[in-house]
Amino acid sequence: MTDLSRRAMLKLGTAGFAGSALPALASVNETTGKTCDGLCNAAINIRAHQLLSLVCVLGGAKCPLMEASKAREVLQRLGSDPTITIRLMSNVDDVPHYTKLGPGVETSPNAQEVLNRKRDLDVFQRLGLAPGDTRRARYLYELLFKRIESLKGICAHDTPGWEGCPLAKGGAYERVRAKGWKAVVYLRSDQEREQYRRRNVERVEKDKRLFIRPHHLMCLSCWYAGGKSKSPRANDTLFEIWQRIRREPDVPITLVEGTCMACDCCDGFHPSNGRCVHSCGLVRDYKKDLDVFQKLGLMPGATMKARELFALLFQRIPSTRDICAYGDGIERSEEWKICSGPDGNPGYVATRNTGIFN
Repeated sequence: MTDLSRRAMLKLGTAGFAGSALPALASVNETTGKTCDGLCNAAINIRAHQLLSLVCVLGGAKCPLMEASKAREVLQRLGSDPTITIRLMSNVDDVPHYTKLGPGVETSPNAQEVLNRKRDLDVFQRLGLAPGDTRRARYLYELLFKRIESLKGICAHDTPGWEGCPLAKGGAYERVRAKGWKAVVYLRSDQEREQYRRRNVERVEKDKRLFIRPHHLMCLSCWYAGGKSKSPRANDTLFEIWQRIRREPDVPITLVEGTCMACDCCDGFHPSNGRCVHSCGLVRDYKKDLDVFQKLGLMPGATMKARELFALLFQRIPSTRDICAYGDGIERSEEWKICSGPDGNPGYVATRNTGIFN
């Protein structure tokens, strides 16, 4: 585990394809048709401070705060599936009332557990989370590396009796952090994404109708910006969708709730289950979809001609503030970031004024 290049081996699980065949979506209950890998179904339960332990183990340290076998197992799973859900735990609320403590416990606490409880709460506080919270792996490690630069003040202190882990100042965490979240969590290869892009572009060009999530109609409008942008986008096929509806204004568009035909080549799209693992995909983009449905007075599965759908969109939603800034422009947490600013995206307004088809 000391050589970070070994992580590449874990990332080959879904990167290779035989011929042009691409894997179908999995993790679906055949009876109900529902996926079973959602955010409320935690795949991994660990203490909050063990998010750090996993990084240290990956960086070559023998972290005393997590069993080596469990660390290897979790790292294996993170290295192959970015949609893995992690529930962060702590025993901080297991501490009994002082009257329930025996005389020996009062004078001889388990110092290691006291330190671990503080570590848990330090991590929760930095991440803006609480015990029991569940998030996808990629989201957690993006946030962790953004907000916790080193282990100083978490795993080790200068106070006598609180020195903590002797390995905390060895640089293992910092070495992995410098490589970014993708040193811990699976990231799709460029080769795989390109294969999906080719298939996706063919579908956009030839399918009798387009399947698009509602808020992507707004993304397309923001990008087009009244005619200022007319080039392919690396992380989606909105440009190709725009070309199709320009050629065929009456092409039917079916609105879907969740990932759509614009998503397949995105680095945040996980093909095996169709999940979005971007931080914005955690919950925010799903709310956008439903907010657009509500504004349009439609339901998932609604199908309209492209020109009619965009006419309805621009009639009912004058600004991205109504959807992407939640109507009030208040950003309440990392999960609920505002896209394009609290006052709305001027590109959307420009497209609304000029139209998509001119």
